[in-house]
Amino acid sequence: MEQLDLRVQKTYKALVEAFERLLLEKEFESISVTEICDAAMIRRPTFYKHFLDKYDFITFFIKHKMNKIFDFAIQKSNDEGVDFFIIVFEQLLDQFDNLLHLIFSIQTNGNSIFELESVREYGKSMLNNYVKKEDTDKELPLQLSYKGQIIMGITIQSVFWYKDKKSQISRKEVIELYTQTLDRLR
Repeated sequence: MEQLDLRVQKTYKALVEAFERLLLEKEFESISVTEICDAAMIRRPTFYKHFLDKYDFITFFIKHKMNKIFDFAIQKSNDEGVDFFIIVFEQLLDQFDNLLHLIFSIQTNGNSIFELESVREYGKSMLNNYVKKEDTDKELPLQLSYKGQIIMGITIQSVFWYKDKKSQISRKEVIELYTQTLDRLR
């Protein structure tokens, strides 16, 4: 989280943790602001002080999760020389199904489509910043941008494929398959 007032950080942390617990039980569309606030032990006016509605909160939540995944992958790839995309893939494999569905699916609700578009742009920006690593003001070359988007698409689809087939293939095997696929793209 950014450099925020300690009270705001605690509020955000409580909301994120409560929302994750709720997602283990039900789909996003059936979770109300009241349920989120009750689970976080936050008053509704406090929630609305920070977020317009649950769609605004979900945008914050997804960006927060993406930040954690990308930050971890960048740090580990810098420290240990491990492939960034493989780390992202492994992090996504560890997420629970409702969260993955929420992050990567297009909801039919009009508000969600708008909000998820901003999340998609945010993810694209994070990926571009990782790929070019310096001179962040310049536009990423078209071919490199395309390659990054293809890799992220393969990453997302591979996670969903594994979640569907995990009774038939081990986590280690799917990571190896994913690594081989990445190697062919490079």
